[in-house]
Formats: sequence, structure tokens, C-alpha cells
Amino acid sequence: MSLVASLRSALGRWHKPGWRGAPYYLVFWAAMGIVYPFLNNHFHRLGLSGFQIGILSAIAPLMTLVGGPAISYVADRRQWQKRILFWALAGLGGAIFLLRYPQTFAGLLPLMLLMAVLRSPITPIADSLIARSASRHHVDFGNLRLWGSLSFALTSLIGGALWERLGFDPMFVAAALGVLPVMYMSTKLEKTKVLPSHTPQSLQRVRQDKGLIALLAATFLIGASEGMYVTFSGVYMDQLGGGQFLTGALFGMAALSEIPVMRASGAISRKLGRSQMVLLGYGLIAVSFFGYAAVHVPGVLVLFAMLKGMGFALYLVGSVSLIDARAPEAWASTLQSLMTAASWGLAPLITNPLAGWLSDSLGLPALFAIAGILAVLAAVLLGIPMLGGLMEEKPLLDS
Repeated sequence: MSLVASLRSALGRWHKPGWRGAPYYLVFWAAMGIVYPFLNNHFHRLGLSGFQIGILSAIAPLMTLVGGPAISYVADRRQWQKRILFWALAGLGGAIFLLRYPQTFAGLLPLMLLMAVLRSPITPIADSLIARSASRHHVDFGNLRLWGSLSFALTSLIGGALWERLGFDPMFVAAALGVLPVMYMSTKLEKTKVLPSHTPQSLQRVRQDKGLIALLAATFLIGASEGMYVTFSGVYMDQLGGGQFLTGALFGMAALSEIPVMRASGAISRKLGRSQMVLLGYGLIAVSFFGYAAVHVPGVLVLFAMLKGMGFALYLVGSVSLIDARAPEAWASTLQSLMTAASWGLAPLITNPLAGWLSDSLGLPALFAIAGILAVLAAVLLGIPMLGGLMEEKPLLDS
């Protein structure tokens, strides 16, 4: 089926509760694709060092680690998921708009902190609402998330061409305006209804799920690997002379390569199993980062980025689905947030400042080789408990 036919078919279903995550992901990742692939290039053009870029990049992981689980916990306990999601999006749009003004590290620091606090609960809350609704209505989560990959790819590609000619100033205005439809779509997501009286006992049993603990530990390592990529891949392309167009292509083509994998994720999961799908994704990530380390041609980097996108799609859909299958209803947002905190919080928080120092001292090819090694270690960490039967797909955390 062609992309146009797929879009027409999807539009006919998007009014149904189980499919409302698709338009949400479409507009959310479109807004993110306008600005996030180019943010560190903006900092680089302002004259910030690799270490300073690493520090700014570590703020978001810090808030993801500290703020995300805490805010998601409140959202679950108070049943305020949609309310918190809406106002976090509103604040994020305003913070992105203001980011166009500072020109120094000291001026950027507080705004990056504000953006990090506001964004920390957005992904785990939205993912939990959408994944649980998809499961309830028998819809493959990957068929919803792929629309985010598509929109991120398109806005990254278009943004790369535009910011190459116009500079970065209009980028912040466009991204802030792009958050407005995301706020609207967040109000249309289906709310989870749970019994609060069952929740405290359920969360205490997280430590008893050894498979979940293994997944969180592996997620930490792949998050460290991904953090190096997200922070420095655009800078690497810029250093090699690729410019903003190829930087946009780097992220855009990677996102496009996610789409067929996400569309097939339901079939892949049923064929291999969710945990095996995650493991395969880790392997593709490792190969792509070793390719980054070995090849210094801007155009070829785009090909490795596409392989990386395929790996990302496999482990993202598999991980979110695993958490949804193992989590009790009352702690869906909280446990998704713990996974996000491990991958995009604790891991980059530890590694990004170190990665900035390594990029200054050893160079970016060596940095990507280290990222590949971390992805291999993540695969080993997940593979060992799989062999021991700890990753069997059953709800060990029944509420």
C-alpha cells in the first residue's frame, strides 16, 4: 500500500479511540523535528565548546531522571495525565520561542533547564496513554508511532534546507507555533481509568520483576550510546562539511527508515517476541555507530543513520510494548517514565559531559566507536536474562 493510501486509510480511523495516538505523534514529532536536530549545531555556531555543549545536553537527561518519574508519579496518583501533559506542552512551546534570544552559555543555561523540566513528563505520559489505549483496542503501537517518525523526517529535511538559507532565528518561532496543535491533540487522547486503592502494592513489586530490571539496565546502556549520537551526530556532520541540509537529512532519513519497521513491528513482535525484537534493534544500533567511526564521508553517514533508525524503531516499539505488557494499569505512566529516565535521563547525564570532553580530546570518530561498544554491552545485558527465561512476556506485575 502506498504512503498516500496509508494516509487515507489512517485518516478514516483516527477518530476512533485506539487510533488517536497517531495524529498526536504526527504533530508532536513534527514540532520536535523543526528544532531538535539543529539545536547543538546552533550552539556550535554560537562558539560553544564541545564540553559546554555536553553540559547543556546533560540538563535534559537530569530532568528526565529526576523530574520525569516524579511528575509522572503525581500524574498517575492524581489521574492528572492529560492535564499535566497539556500544560507541559504549553510551557515547552514558550521556552522554545525564548531560546532564540540568548547568545552565551550563561544565557542559554536557565532556558535549557526550563525546557528540560517541561519536557521530562511529556513522552512517558503520552506513551503510556497511547500504548494502553492501543492495547485496549487491539491496535499495534508501532502503527501509531510511525506517524511521528514520518513527520519528524519531513520537518527535519525541510528544516535543514530552510535553516541553511535563513539561519536559526526563525526555527524557534516555527517550532513554538508547531506545539499548538500538539496541545490540542493531547486533549483528545483516551484517559486511563484505574482503581487508586490498588496502586501502592503494585509499585512495590517492581523490584520482583527481574526481567523488567534487566530491561531497565540494558536501556541505560543503549541510552548512553544514543545520547552520544543525538548530541554529536549533527556536529560531526557539520565538521565534515555536510552543512544543515545534510544534518537535516541525517535525522530525516533515519526517521524515514523507522516507518516500515514500525509498520511491521506487530508482525515482527509476534514472530520473534518483544524482547528478541529489542535485542535485534540493539545490534543494528551497534553496527551503525561502528560505521560512523570508520567512515568520514558525509553522504555515507546518512546511510548508517538509516540503519540506526531501523534499530531504534525495533527497540523503541519493543521496549514500550514490554513495559505496557508488564505494568499494572495504575503505574503505566510511572513505569514508562522509569524506562525513559534510564535511557534518556541517567545514561546521558553521566555520559554526555564525558562525551563532550572525549570529543574535544579524542575526536568524534573515537566517540562513536565507544557508542557502538555500549550498544553491544546493552545487547549482552539483555541477552543473558533472555537465555535464563527472565524475559518471558507475561504480566508479572498484576495489579
